[in-house]
This record gives sequence, C-alpha cells and structure tokens, in this order.
Amino acid sequence: MAKATDNVILQGTHGTFAKQVVIRQRFGQSILSKRPTHVKGNPTPAQQVVRERFQTATLYAKSVMANPDLLAQYRAVAKNGQSAYNLALADAFRAPEIREIDALNYTGKTGSTIRIRAIDDFRVRAVVVSVYSADNQLLETGNAVQQNIGLDWIYTATQEHAPTTGAKIKVQASDLPGNVTLKEQVL
Repeated sequence: MAKATDNVILQGTHGTFAKQVVIRQRFGQSILSKRPTHVKGNPTPAQQVVRERFQTATLYAKSVMANPDLLAQYRAVAKNGQSAYNLALADAFRAPEIREIDALNYTGKTGSTIRIRAIDDFRVRAVVVSVYSADNQLLETGNAVQQNIGLDWIYTATQEHAPTTGAKIKVQASDLPGNVTLKEQVL
C-alpha cells in the first residue's frame, strides 16, 4: 500500500485503475492498494464465525453513530486518523481484560473489600463479583464500584460469612458492546 500527499495527479482521485489498483482518499491522503479479490465458494465454519462477529460489530458501530452521546464519547477518545465508527467497531471486537483480583482486604466480614483491575480499549461498563464457598455455594454477589482513576473497581462485601479455605471469587467484566470476560481466583 502506498500513500501520497500533495500529489497533483492523485489529489481527489478515487476508484479502480486498470482493474489492478484501488485509489482511496483518507484524511487528506491518497492511498493506493491492490484491488481486492473475492473468494468463490462457501465460507469455512471459522470464516462464518468471523463474518458473524464482524456483522455484530458493524451493527454496534452504526448504533454508536446514531447515538449523539456515545458518538461524542468515542470521538473524544479517537486518535488521529481514526474515526469514532472505527473505534466503536474495534471496541465491539475486543472484550475487556481482567488483569488483577486483589482479595488481600477481603475477610468475609461486611465492609471488607476486593479490588479488581479491569481495562478495555474504550470503557468497562460493569464489574460483577461473586463469592462462592469451597463446595461451590454462592455466598454473595454484587456490583463493584469504579474508582476515580478508572482502572480499579472495588467490591464491598454486604453479607458476613466465615471465609473458608478453597473459597472462590468469580469476576465478570463487561464493556459497552456487551463483550464479557470471566475470571476466577481461589482464596
């Protein structure tokens, strides 16, 4: 792919040239690339999964473009050369990441806390924490609250119970497009 700026011949040009080269205009630059080819035949199951994910991501990006509040938020985060549509499309493809579950301050008593570090390429919408006993009985569940810096979420225990060896913390983080990530940690 070649890029040209301030080229008198290519300035404002777009389309296919000689059935071999495609010329596009993007952010004041002329971009030349090989003409795309279309594969004949039915897609493989893996290709079909990717097509469905892309279709879902496209629908999400279009819904962002129709929502003035979300559109403004995506535009504010978009970098040079990136549109809000492209950022929303990419956001729909990537699920949030749970980097850390810090249960050092969790004692099983009401008011003890669990800190979760969850990140996303745009924004984590919600973090839900569930605590299970060693025999997989649900002890408590609830939403964590996002902290000022935006990376950490704090879950505060609402029910008192004796923490047992082998108890599990299950964390679920979701983003605006609806992608969900699950992570489990044994106490």
